Amino acid sequence: MAGHLILVPTPLGNLGDLTERAVEALRECDRVACEDTRRTGALLKHLGIEKPLLRFDDHAPKASEEAVEAALQDGETVAYCSDAGMPGVNDPGFELARMARSVDARVTVLPGPSAVTLAVVASGLPSHAFSFLGYLPSRSEPRQTFLRRIAGREETVVVFETPHRIHETLDELAEIAPDREIALGRELTKLHETWYRGTPEHVREQLGTENRGEMVLVIAGADAKRTVTEHEVLLEGDALPEWVDRYLDAARDGGMTLREAVKPLARHLNIGVSELYKRAAER
Repeated sequence: MAGHLILVPTPLGNLGDLTERAVEALRECDRVACEDTRRTGALLKHLGIEKPLLRFDDHAPKASEEAVEAALQDGETVAYCSDAGMPGVNDPGFELARMARSVDARVTVLPGPSAVTLAVVASGLPSHAFSFLGYLPSRSEPRQTFLRRIAGREETVVVFETPHRIHETLDELAEIAPDREIALGRELTKLHETWYRGTPEHVREQLGTENRGEMVLVIAGADAKRTVTEHEVLLEGDALPEWVDRYLDAARDGGMTLREAVKPLARHLNIGVSELYKRAAER
């Protein structure tokens, strides 16, 4: 009988974000596969849990995958943890999930922390449609090409960037899309979590010489011309569309005032800020 693979989200920084189901899975599994045995080992030690650890990252040898496959075929329960956040999102967890399904093992994904969804909601930018594109290219020329493509997209885009490249990336984005609204989150959920918002140049100025901590960059979509029908729905309907309500509620929960939340949304919908603010205040 094939075993069970459990993808276990781990905290981005604050250990209080670890769910009870995640702790239970780590406590009851037979072994733990992970990106970094030192990091996951420290988490297990904090929880008072001892389990065999198996490194499985982008550079792990084929033998690592084969070891997990053999464990599943023997009926074991294997938990997989990324370094932080949701396994399978921008990490090799998806390869384990595909392999597990190929041997008819049960695959369970636990809900939990994700830097992607946290960032897009906390950014205050429209979140009814967004894309996550992973890490930006490390070299300047491919990165600029990538940023130009992002600048042409209509939906909000979330990307990861390393602290030692973020200044160069912001400079390039300032040249490619100088008026675009962006938000940069640093050290999400940690003691020194910081958000910088505005145009690329403005964010670059706010960031100063800071080059430490994990960073998530959220870029507003290009202004898309909305149809008359959608505009009329917003102006003449009895209520705002459901996705607008969800966006405004999320932005307010993230600490923004209603007027701050309305500004990027009004620009996204090509509607006056005062007009949309009045409708939103009447909800």
